Amino acid sequence: MSQSNTTSRDRPPDWFLQKLFAYNPPSVERKQSVPAPKPSAPLHFLDRHLSESLMLKRVRVRPSLHVELISVLESVSGKLDTVEDTRLSIRDAGYNAAKGADARSIIRYRMDGFEDAVTQLASSLVIHPSQPELMALLQTLHAPARTRTEFGPIVEEYASQNIVLHVVVPPPDEFEVMNRKNKETYKRLRQHTQQLTSCMVFCTDALPVMEDMERLDSVDVFPWRLDSDYCGDARERSPPPDAVEVPWTLPPMTGPRRSQRVRQKTAPERAQNQCDIGVVQRPPQKDPRYEPACEDYIQKAWVHAVRIDATAVIFDCGNFVRIGIRHRKRQTLYLSSLIDIRTCKDPSYGSLWTALHIALASDAMKRLPLLENTLLGKRKSMFDEPQRVRKKSKAGAVSDEDPSSPSDEAMAAFMDTFPALAIFFRFDNLDSPAPLLLFRPDSERKERYGPKEYLKIIAYKRLGSGSVGDVYRAVIEPESSPSDAYGSLTKAGRSKGKGSVAKKPKDPSEELAQRPFILKIAPTRARARRLEHEVEVYRHLRSAGVSGIPSLLSYREGVNADLRALLLSDAGHPLGRRMDSDKKVDLSTEAGTALKSILTAMHEAGVLHRDVRSWNIMEDDLGQVRFTDFDRSSFRGTSEDYQAEQERLDRFIAGEFVDKDAIIGADDLRRRIAPK
Repeated sequence: MSQSNTTSRDRPPDWFLQKLFAYNPPSVERKQSVPAPKPSAPLHFLDRHLSESLMLKRVRVRPSLHVELISVLESVSGKLDTVEDTRLSIRDAGYNAAKGADARSIIRYRMDGFEDAVTQLASSLVIHPSQPELMALLQTLHAPARTRTEFGPIVEEYASQNIVLHVVVPPPDEFEVMNRKNKETYKRLRQHTQQLTSCMVFCTDALPVMEDMERLDSVDVFPWRLDSDYCGDARERSPPPDAVEVPWTLPPMTGPRRSQRVRQKTAPERAQNQCDIGVVQRPPQKDPRYEPACEDYIQKAWVHAVRIDATAVIFDCGNFVRIGIRHRKRQTLYLSSLIDIRTCKDPSYGSLWTALHIALASDAMKRLPLLENTLLGKRKSMFDEPQRVRKKSKAGAVSDEDPSSPSDEAMAAFMDTFPALAIFFRFDNLDSPAPLLLFRPDSERKERYGPKEYLKIIAYKRLGSGSVGDVYRAVIEPESSPSDAYGSLTKAGRSKGKGSVAKKPKDPSEELAQRPFILKIAPTRARARRLEHEVEVYRHLRSAGVSGIPSLLSYREGVNADLRALLLSDAGHPLGRRMDSDKKVDLSTEAGTALKSILTAMHEAGVLHRDVRSWNIMEDDLGQVRFTDFDRSSFRGTSEDYQAEQERLDRFIAGEFVDKDAIIGADDLRRRIAPK
């Protein structure tokens, strides 16, 4: 004990800083007994629908980038002694247990010991320098990897993106001791810059992908992946502002900007190319033959950086790192050279990583006033939700649609006249430069589709994500296609008598454009099986005359058939949104009676819902209630299952919280059974 105390007293005052700045991590090696993870296509379908003014245009390699960051340490050298040394300690024990075989192992590897010291130093020097003794407001967070489920693996082991530098919520006692200025700074950071980095971590076998990134330096325009070939003009949107003063040097801008390239086109050329859509083949996400392409991973990381408005994009494969700086206005990613973090000197990894975190914290502080002066800082939606004017009806009633509006049957028939549906996503940072094309299952595909062959649909609001996929609210774009192709869908009356004049038929797209509907997309093959099963349930219930469920408008598949989409009538909002602090939903007597009637009819039709809870029961503006989300439903429920489900609904109507109850009955997809 005395020897330990003597050692502590003999340490110089800046011993922790010296150890931090001289630090190089030990090598990460994959054990031979652990197989290398298989790569899969990293791009989610939404990664192809970023607004064109926010897309990546160029990748440029700056070999001196990581060296330039060291100048940040010199600018704060006079403040280093204000930080409490004990919070800068490095715990090496965590590195001994890492396997280093896959992305998740390396993430855990990185989180042990070193990141806490770096974020504490950056936060104390930049975010709250007047109170350096406070706990760090910056923290490197790792979202826990979700386990494998019946829907397949959720987090890939080859590459992962669930590690970010984040502005965290301080403990209540820490917040109380903050002075007024630091409290205000924290609130502003949480509002505008919650996440500062986009970090993509690879397995150790992905080193060739990291090396291949230098090839893109010689490419004039980054090969951004799109879902289709569409020549319509994209809408202009200003990117978020960049900080004016940065510690890295940016080369002069070369080549025409996008606005200049657009102006070089003549108006007739833009009008002529506006309507045709070409089909682009893309590999299935789970294709075992997929060859890792650095372009795919760079696009994935860039899209993530745009969504969280991060300045830095980090690529890490265990022993090697590339630091990327995102320039928003230039739409350019500046990459450092490939850094071997085990042996790097002048600067060492510890100095480099500390300087990077200080630079990113400074960048966030300098961008705060710029963000507060722009509308983008408010994160407004790009597409206003259509206003729906509906007549009031008796609460809880299950009745037909308002006769003054087109019926669900008319909507379904209208959609069915088109071989292809073109989905444009317009919300948050998404403004599709080219649409997602959806086709009838097992239909013949063409290379190009003309203006009369596709229906333009705008997905303007993301409602959430479930076990099958993402759910959106969408509308048909008015006048998306010529009206002469759908004369049979609208009846233009002719006045009787002499001198009658024919009325001009309305375009059905104009009439149906005020009718929002639900778009449910299953992006992978495993989830597509769930969605296909849900479609079977909807069709079976409709054929059995069961009301109180959404209407099936259309069922489509993507280009490679892995992606499936279900279009349903809008049943309103889930009752879970009306849950009070006691987790109770106040239901009227009429609504409770209607729900019991609907569930009884479903059971008589041979369908067990299996997942009755507040978020799967919808209520519209008229007070009508409906069951939805039949992806877990079963055609082989027992009498005990039906009784248990009725009892659960009774408890829910009585105000009891049932959302955490287990799923009732067996799963049809574990032993495929068709409806009787």
